[in-house]
Amino acid sequence: MRRVLLLFLILIFAALALPPDRPAYAKKKNRNIPARKIPSPTPTPTASPSINPAASSAPTSTPNATRPIWARATEILQRSISLIGLTCLLAWIILLLPSGIYLFTTWRNRRQSLFDRLTPKPLTLYYSQFFPSTAPRRIFRRRSQQTDIKAQFRSDFGRLYGRRHYILPLLLLALISAIGLRATSQSVEIWSGFVSGGKAYPPIAISAFLGGYAWALYDQFIRFRTGDFTAHDVYGGVYRFLIAIPLGISLATFFKDSTGIAIAFLLAAFPTTTLFTIVRRLLANQKLGLSEGQEAGSLELEKLQSIGKSNAERYADEGITTIAELAWADPIDLTIKTNREFNFVVDSISQALLWVYFEDSVRKLYPLSLRGAQEVCSLLQDLDSDDPKAKEDKEAAEKILQAGAKIMKLDRDSFLYTLGGVAGDPYAQFLFDVWGLTEDSGGC
Repeated sequence: MRRVLLLFLILIFAALALPPDRPAYAKKKNRNIPARKIPSPTPTPTASPSINPAASSAPTSTPNATRPIWARATEILQRSISLIGLTCLLAWIILLLPSGIYLFTTWRNRRQSLFDRLTPKPLTLYYSQFFPSTAPRRIFRRRSQQTDIKAQFRSDFGRLYGRRHYILPLLLLALISAIGLRATSQSVEIWSGFVSGGKAYPPIAISAFLGGYAWALYDQFIRFRTGDFTAHDVYGGVYRFLIAIPLGISLATFFKDSTGIAIAFLLAAFPTTTLFTIVRRLLANQKLGLSEGQEAGSLELEKLQSIGKSNAERYADEGITTIAELAWADPIDLTIKTNREFNFVVDSISQALLWVYFEDSVRKLYPLSLRGAQEVCSLLQDLDSDDPKAKEDKEAAEKILQAGAKIMKLDRDSFLYTLGGVAGDPYAQFLFDVWGLTEDSGGC
């Protein structure tokens, strides 16, 4: 697959590098060829020059035969590649660089960090909870030691979330951007007079495409800096290229003809969601009976600690808009799809599990270090401990339990029973085992 991708990129590279036919170049080349001199049939004896043996023995001038290979290659490149075509070629390479570097640096490091974080015991709980029908086959596939389940998880991870899922969107992005940049190069060369003949594309179409390119490149750089790069984001760049020209031309019709080309570029440089907002407002102003509707307010996920608007919107992009949906989400799947750190996703789900039981009143428990299901499991583990060395921890846990019951206006046993329901959730057990990083932990 890598060889096919490399071959595909080389073909596009060659297509961008080679410009259209240039008759002017051929004419210039023909002008450099000296005309053949036809000797006179009746030479005058007195006009015959003296013969120089050294000159007559000199070989015929053959520049291509005596010049080094690198010089001849440079001359061919100069004749074949124009400065405009080279610029478009570099623009195409720069567009694909962020995603390529991300896949071989940040993505690989995150994958290895996740593999190191998940030990055999949490993986067993994970398969039992999220893949119950196939858990026995996955866990005891070879009936070997604990390293078998980690190997199985690596295999499943590569199948579900591997870099192979980036191949198709990257190929589409490379193809559609190459076509657009090729058309741009050809049109600019014709407009500038470097190429005689040929047909240029409409300026407004080229302007709209370059606006889409500007947005796609900026989006690539931002996502590379933040590490938020998924295959769907690459598809978003492909989609943006597809709608750039028709949307730019359509929106430019609402303005004067003299500014249509500039408007097509500037509008195409806006994010896709912003463009659709502009379209809805324009349609509303035209009295077509269409309106933009109410703007979305704050999201429910913002009620959780450390989840701001951007993170809540990122979860919403993956179909998680309520705290209950987040509480029972697959943490590994959510980590890969949102490109958030695994620790952050685990903490978010932990908070959501406790919020389901106490809702907004859970904030009152924050001063007692009870902000999620992980802390509840740790508290109950200290309460159930019979280790004499942990006597002080047990007493401190009892005080926290009583203080929490008082804050929530519950008696001790009722509050303890509710916390037991939180800790007894299989999701909470998985989160606590991952959080503790101990394979011999007794669970919560």
